[in-house]
Amino acid sequence: MSTAETAGATAAEASDISSTAELVVIGGGVAGLVAAWEAARAGRSVTVLEAATSFGGMVGMHRVGGVALDAGAESFATRGGTVAALLGDLGLADQIVTPTRVPARVHHDGVSRPMPATGVLGIPTELDAPGLAEVLGADGLARARRDLELPVEVTGARPGVGASVAASSGRVPISLAALVTARMGEAVTDRLLRPVVRGVHSVEPEELAATDLLPGVLDRVAETGSLAAALAGIRAAAPAGSAVQGLRGGIHRLVAALVADLTRLGADLRTDAAVAALTPDGGGWIVRTASATLRADRVLLACAPHAWAFLRPVPEHAPWAPRPGAGGAPRGATRSLATLAADWPSPSGVDLVTLMLDASALPEHPRAGVLVAVPGRGAKALTYASAKWDWLGQAAGPDRAIIRLSYAAGIAGEDPEARATLALADAGRLLGITLGSRALVDHARVSLVLPRPVRAWGMSHHVDRARAAVATDDSLDLAGTWIAGTGLASVIADARAAGERVSGF
Repeated sequence: MSTAETAGATAAEASDISSTAELVVIGGGVAGLVAAWEAARAGRSVTVLEAATSFGGMVGMHRVGGVALDAGAESFATRGGTVAALLGDLGLADQIVTPTRVPARVHHDGVSRPMPATGVLGIPTELDAPGLAEVLGADGLARARRDLELPVEVTGARPGVGASVAASSGRVPISLAALVTARMGEAVTDRLLRPVVRGVHSVEPEELAATDLLPGVLDRVAETGSLAAALAGIRAAAPAGSAVQGLRGGIHRLVAALVADLTRLGADLRTDAAVAALTPDGGGWIVRTASATLRADRVLLACAPHAWAFLRPVPEHAPWAPRPGAGGAPRGATRSLATLAADWPSPSGVDLVTLMLDASALPEHPRAGVLVAVPGRGAKALTYASAKWDWLGQAAGPDRAIIRLSYAAGIAGEDPEARATLALADAGRLLGITLGSRALVDHARVSLVLPRPVRAWGMSHHVDRARAAVATDDSLDLAGTWIAGTGLASVIADARAAGERVSGF
């Protein structure tokens, strides 16, 4: 039986080709659009195939109470200037905005308390900071302060001290959770570190090496003698200014700008175009959707491995199944990627529930973002969006408040009324007020599928295999959160590089 990785196009299939392109991009999220845009700017003919009804992926737009809001990502990391550079190229540089410094709180034991202002990933750098005792408790604070007197073990692990702070020790890397617990205790890990890492990076601190989010921290601990001092140095060395920025009107404007410029450049953009089969054809590819067959010189996979059903063997009865003996050499890249996709860790899900509230119906409360230490069956984080973004507060008006809550997939439920009741109860609980149904103006839910973070324990093996699979086939490349890492800064930098590679015929 012929398979997708070994067969070439049949004569009948070739005669059925409806269009050709130098590059076909499978996946119209931000990564796919950015890579396609780079290729189109280089003069290549480009087709983008998106399975959903709209472009953008995890960067989308929806309306709540008549206000256009981000349905996914709402900000970007400023590191490297990557996102700002792209926005500048698209004529949006003057629309970049910095968030208002909204206080951050952490919810534990039924109470939301201010998060210490001086910290890194929630880990305190000043162990006498106001409010720290309230968050950690007297015993937790006393244990955290032992960080200043504990000896540093450089060559190996020792309970209560911290495993290998020598980056070159050759031992198994210590996890972020293990390092913080060993130096400062479980209260710091569970009440401060965990909600930050879970809320921002969608992973548990046990699943990250200490150096994944804190490069050089082990050497710094060895040099300074404490984790608090090491992190204080990292904080002091960070560039001045906000670590994140946004876009006036919403990050979703980036997607609209990319689509508009791709259209101007002559790219062929298609939604509702799920790929059914990807077949090698000599040095190029046949790409088939339910309604079209395309011939491409190069293909960029900008969708996650769980969506790669088109790399599986083509059933013999499929109308486009190649005939036995059809031309075309075996393509090891597709065979390797199909195997890799079958082994790729499953994605997770998150539900974002946005509430538009009648501000006049709300009692006095802190307009703060809240991270939840132990979410259980409730929200794991609350973003006070209308306080965080001036443009959004203005769009909503003075008599409206907009709050977004994050849930693990499945908790928010399918029934709109029950979902609104749950979200109102969670928002009131985290803000420390009572929210009745009369305060609700409108609400909406967005469900997102999140690839396992590339920094999570063991993911480097999968990522390296994926990169290696396409390294020997210059007609195939990869892009997306699933391989570049979480956040627009990582995704865009990687996608621009991929776009340049697939443009270099």
